[in-house]
Amino acid sequence: MKELHKTLIFVAVALLLTGAAVIRIPDWSGVDEVFNDQGQPFFPDFKDPLSCTDLEVVDYDPSTASASRFEVKLKNGKWVIPSHYDYPADAKDRLAKTAAGVMDLTKDTMRSDRAEDQEDLGVVDPLDTKSTSLKGRGKRVTLRDTSEKVLADFIIGKPVAKDKDKDSGDTARQRYVRVPSQKRTYGVNLKVDLSTKFADWIETNLLKVDTSKIRKVIFDNYKVDLDQRAVIRGDKLTIDRGSSSGPWNLSFTIPEGQELNTEKINAMTSALADLKIVGVRPKPAGLSKDLRGNDPSFAQTEQARRSLQSKGYFLAPTGDLVSMQGDVFVETEEGVVYTLRFGEVVFASGEELSAGTKDEGEPSKAKDDKKPEGATESRYLMVTVSFDPTLIPEPKKEQEPPLTIPDDPFQRAPDDPKRIAEEKAEKEKADRLAAEKEKKISDGKKRVEELSDRFANWYYMTPGDSFRAIALNSKDLVRPKQEKPEGSSMPSFPGGAGFPGGAGFPGGAGFTHP
Repeated sequence: MKELHKTLIFVAVALLLTGAAVIRIPDWSGVDEVFNDQGQPFFPDFKDPLSCTDLEVVDYDPSTASASRFEVKLKNGKWVIPSHYDYPADAKDRLAKTAAGVMDLTKDTMRSDRAEDQEDLGVVDPLDTKSTSLKGRGKRVTLRDTSEKVLADFIIGKPVAKDKDKDSGDTARQRYVRVPSQKRTYGVNLKVDLSTKFADWIETNLLKVDTSKIRKVIFDNYKVDLDQRAVIRGDKLTIDRGSSSGPWNLSFTIPEGQELNTEKINAMTSALADLKIVGVRPKPAGLSKDLRGNDPSFAQTEQARRSLQSKGYFLAPTGDLVSMQGDVFVETEEGVVYTLRFGEVVFASGEELSAGTKDEGEPSKAKDDKKPEGATESRYLMVTVSFDPTLIPEPKKEQEPPLTIPDDPFQRAPDDPKRIAEEKAEKEKADRLAAEKEKKISDGKKRVEELSDRFANWYYMTPGDSFRAIALNSKDLVRPKQEKPEGSSMPSFPGGAGFPGGAGFPGGAGFTHP
């Protein structure tokens, strides 16, 4: 019995040990399945970058404890930026590249499964209203298709800290990334350009004018006196040139001892060609394309007047628009005439500069205030365009061949083949020149129409430096004569003008070679 009793005890202990082993040994297959997602794509069902028609980026500003949204969306067949009054976006190619980059995102390295680590890794959802902490909030990126279906949704956190045993490599380029509905955070080689800057998504060159085609610039330097409620007339100056390489001429006589300030003029034309858009605001509804307030659809309401006045613009009794800083007219050989109306100065940065604030409606007092720290100086600008076909030069005629005298010029019959061929050639040349002129007129009209549609609905914000470079006065256009440095003149040598064969020397003009 003792032996049987011992045997039963041994069996019982063995069973207990076996049960404990079953309880304590984890299900490694399940754990393997969880951890084996390393190296897999984040969004395997997202396969066509062109299916993305909506990109939204939400960033968090801890200084204001608020989240800001930037969105690019296809709306009514046009790419627009909803956060900036549906301003047209140059987004198709950029968005496709961004979407393709998101498609390629893979879970490169697993970094944490703990929700407690999310703050330190910077992957707290910026839209999370439950979290009381303002720290560690990342940038949330969401891509959708036309049906509003979410194609991708993830949070970008801080750069991945370098491994202690690695000074370089993939970890140096990785960012912490988390899917909002999941706890796990990964290290990801992020190669996607997710700029939320307004300027990165639009055509920033406002005028798109070629400096070589500018032929005349008129500066109408009037001012608006708000106290007198009157327009104070100033100088109206003109500079022009006959060709891209020709000298500029002034509409007034240059005072003695002074000369044309070519540096200022060159800087002015460069500023016109590179005039940047740094922000936009919508114009009052109904203000016509030529900026006249007598359009029947333009109700001169208090709201419309305040909108104009807050930007530095005023409607005269005639319905014409006048601006705080006068007008600049730019004429090109393409027949395009730009009218630039500069308004109030603004000191702002970030979205306050690019999109403004909800309470914009009062005339700006920024010019009386000190420039806020971190703000940049900008100016309101409204642009209109018109077409003047007389500005288009006549097509250059082909160089005439050397004059040849026919054998019997007075006896050539009307049906003479040579005469017929010459008359045909003359007609074809005239038709060709006329067609060339008509094409230039047609192209000019089309360009004006496109630009007019582009400018019609917007106040633009442009850099303060550009305003100062473009809005010139009589003092800017001239300067004291520059004395030539001593020794700058080239010594004379046989051949004149410093070169053999020059005028006034043997071998030069008026002489024949021996």
